[in-house]
Amino acid sequence: MSVVNGDDGEKNKFDLYLDREYVDPYNISFLYKLPDIETNFNHTLVPATLENSIKMSNLVKYLCLEPYDAVAPEFFMKKFFPKQLLMVGSAAYQNNGTRIIGTAEGGLKISLFEINNLDVTNIETLNALYFRTIYHEFSHILHQNVDFSSDFDAITETTYVGDSWNESWTAANPSNAAGYISNYASKEATEDFVELIAHYITSSTSTWDDIIAAAGDTGGPIITQKMELVKKYLQTTWSINIDDLRDEIQTRSANLNDQDLDNIN
Repeated sequence: MSVVNGDDGEKNKFDLYLDREYVDPYNISFLYKLPDIETNFNHTLVPATLENSIKMSNLVKYLCLEPYDAVAPEFFMKKFFPKQLLMVGSAAYQNNGTRIIGTAEGGLKISLFEINNLDVTNIETLNALYFRTIYHEFSHILHQNVDFSSDFDAITETTYVGDSWNESWTAANPSNAAGYISNYASKEATEDFVELIAHYITSSTSTWDDIIAAAGDTGGPIITQKMELVKKYLQTTWSINIDDLRDEIQTRSANLNDQDLDNIN
């Protein structure tokens, strides 16, 4: 904790809103003023604008917290969801030309970047830049509390590629044909497991069917087999029906344009 306090101690209207909508019901700290001790000094970062921070707070509540509340046991989110959400205005650029759009630390904090480029009209961009990261990291917390069956690991245990996941797949040899929902899923079983959750709940039924079809006669059945174990785990361990969760998220996504994301009253 920093011994330097630059805060004047007064809470603005948004701070009071966050107390009411995040701290009180979920014990989550929504950090939008870019406290430097919460970021990596190796990156030059820009704070998130107040306007986009407000929109993002409403988006997270609408597309993540409330959907899980609708299908999960009481107090589930307050107990297990990460306790800090950090908003960063810019991306974190690496020396090799790549950029970081999201990070997670020890099940405690999720950092979301590029908030100043927020486009609330495009659900695919929202999922790609922010929400699959949130769902992915939250799912890690669940299996770290209660592990999933080793039967999942065994399905493709001989084809995980470790840290070379970003170099191992080509157009002629795609990862989905080997039974992975994304290239990153091929890193290891735990990443495979949470990537399936993140992609499943952000895909409509027809989109998911297309994904399975595109994976081919070999990859499609493997992904489906893995998904059955994911569904069983969430239902038996956490009393969460992932299809109900997906329906809730998909319905809200379809109605996103009707939401007043600037409202903090």
